[in-house]
Amino acid sequence: MQDVVLDHLKLVHFKNHAQAEFSFSPKLNALVGSNGSGKTSVLDAVHLLCMTRSYFHSSDAHCIQFDAPFLVVQGEFRAESGTTPVYCGLKRSEKKVFKADDAEYSRLSEHLGRFPVVMISPGDHVLLHGGSEVRRKFMDAVIAQSDRGYLDALQNYQRALKQRNALLKYFAANRTFQADMLELYDHQLSEYAPVIFAARNAFAAQFTPMLQEAYEGISGGREQVELRYESLLAEQSMADLLAERLSKDRVLQFTSAGPHREDLDFTLHGHPLQRVGSQGQQKSFLIALKLAAFEVLHQALGRKPILLLDDVFDKLDAQRVEGLIRMVNDHRFGQIFISDTHPERTAELLKALDQESVVHELTRA
Repeated sequence: MQDVVLDHLKLVHFKNHAQAEFSFSPKLNALVGSNGSGKTSVLDAVHLLCMTRSYFHSSDAHCIQFDAPFLVVQGEFRAESGTTPVYCGLKRSEKKVFKADDAEYSRLSEHLGRFPVVMISPGDHVLLHGGSEVRRKFMDAVIAQSDRGYLDALQNYQRALKQRNALLKYFAANRTFQADMLELYDHQLSEYAPVIFAARNAFAAQFTPMLQEAYEGISGGREQVELRYESLLAEQSMADLLAERLSKDRVLQFTSAGPHREDLDFTLHGHPLQRVGSQGQQKSFLIALKLAAFEVLHQALGRKPILLLDDVFDKLDAQRVEGLIRMVNDHRFGQIFISDTHPERTAELLKALDQESVVHELTRA
C-alpha cells in the first residue's frame, strides 16, 4: 500500500501566516527560519489536516491569525487511491468546516486514520512530567487512528461519563438521590469500558518491544525501557467498580474510577523514568515513544504515517542526532517534515540523510 504524501499546502490567516503556499517532496522537507517565522505553524497545519485539530492548541480559535476573521488550511494528499483535497475553514464564533474530496464530514472522527501522522515536539516533555490525562490522550490518539471501534467506544464512554457526573452534581446540589437515574449511565459505562480496556491493553503489549528498539536506535544504549498500562479493570468489572465507589462518587460529585482515570507508567530498568532517568535518557525516551507510535500505526494501517519533527535537532546531542539520521537512512519512514533555526545545520543534516529533499526558508512577516 502506498504511503501517505502531502504534495501541497495553502494557508490563509493561520497563526502567523497571512497567506502562504508550499509544495513538498515525498521524502524530506525542511522548514528553516528564525524563531517566530512560522515553521512550527506549518507543521501544525499539516497535523490539523491529518487529525482535524491543532497539535498545540485545545481551541481552534487560537489558530486564527490575530485580528483576522477566519482561517483556511487546504492540502492535497496523494495515496494509493489517487489525490485527495482536504479543506479546513473556521470563522470566529462559528463551527469548523472540514472536508475531504469536497464532501463535509458529519463527524470529524470519520477522518481519523485516513492520513496518519506523528508529531515530535519539544513540548512532548509534558508526557513525562504532566498529569495522567496527557498520557491517556497520547495513547488514545494512536489507537484511534487505526481502530474505529475503539474511537466510537471512547466517545460513547465520554458522553455517558459527562452525563453521570452532571447527575451526581445535581444530586448533591438538591440534596437528593435516585439510584435508578444513575443506572442508565452505569450500564453505558459498563458496556464501553471493557472495549477501551482491551484495546489499551493490547496497545501496551505491542508497544513495549517497539519502544525498546527505537530507544536503542536513538541512544545507542542498552537500558531497558518499558511502557506499562495500569488499570483496575484488570481485576474488576466496570459495574463492580461503579457499585463499590458509589458512596465516594456521591461525596466527590464525579466518577472516581474507570478508563478516564487510568495512566501509563514509563520505566527505566523497572523504575519510574521521571525519577531515575537523566535528561539525555528522558529525551531519548520521548523520541522513541513517538517513533514506536509511528511503527504501531504503520503495522496497523499498512502505510507509513507522515512524520513531523519540530525543532528536534536543536534539542539533541550529536550521538542522538546520529542515531536518528541512521534510522531515517534505513528507510523506516515515509514523508518527513523538519523545522530548524540554523540553515547551515539543516544543510549538513540533509547531506547526511542523502534523500530527495525540499528546503523552505521562512522569514518573519
